[in-house]
Amino acid sequence: MGRHDFFSRYAPRASRLRFAVSRVAVLVLVLVVLAWIGLSILLAPPPTTTQLQTVPLVSDPSPPGTAAPGPSAASSADPGSSAGAVTVHVVGAVKRPGVYTLPAGSRIADALEAAGGLRRSARPELLNLAARLADGQQIVLPGASDAPAPAAPSAAGPSSGASSGTPGGAQRGGKISLNSADAQQLQELPGIGPALAQRIIDFREANGPFASVEELDAVSGIGPAVLGNLRELVQP
Repeated sequence: MGRHDFFSRYAPRASRLRFAVSRVAVLVLVLVVLAWIGLSILLAPPPTTTQLQTVPLVSDPSPPGTAAPGPSAASSADPGSSAGAVTVHVVGAVKRPGVYTLPAGSRIADALEAAGGLRRSARPELLNLAARLADGQQIVLPGASDAPAPAAPSAAGPSSGASSGTPGGAQRGGKISLNSADAQQLQELPGIGPALAQRIIDFREANGPFASVEELDAVSGIGPAVLGNLRELVQP
């Protein structure tokens, strides 16, 4: 066998060469695709997260047809009847008599200041300026002309209407007698109006003379606040 026959026998055939080339091409193509997928994953931007809008939960919704209380309901209330203020009537020896609304817990001295202060003829020593105000109270500040005048001597003796000889229901020291004062004199006291003065007279006529100032608490319409204002101004 010659040399030409040896090479021709063992030389690769064309079909085998084409098959090997095609296998290499497929393998290269697969590697390229895998590389492209890997690069796409690595270079892709991170996914964005979308935040969901939170919806507030109502734990106890109002039933249909029920209106929630608002400022209009509060504003419709009477300011004079609220716990945060008292309305008083200041008269007498003050510069600007009238009706004033003051914060709850105010004193008689605050009411007199709101009324413009005292006149020169005022006698503030006849009032308890430290007493607390009550809603609807009338504050009467006595003046110099309201001081009790000395009783004129009388041959018939002291008048039956005043146990101390002073005119009307006034006693010595400027105090008014609960058992002898008439309705007009009782109305000069702070917090005493026509109706309350008449109730005091009706009470003493029905139950007898007052034995002490404390018995005024039994009269309808006189509470602790009014009694505190009258304690230093009246006597039985």
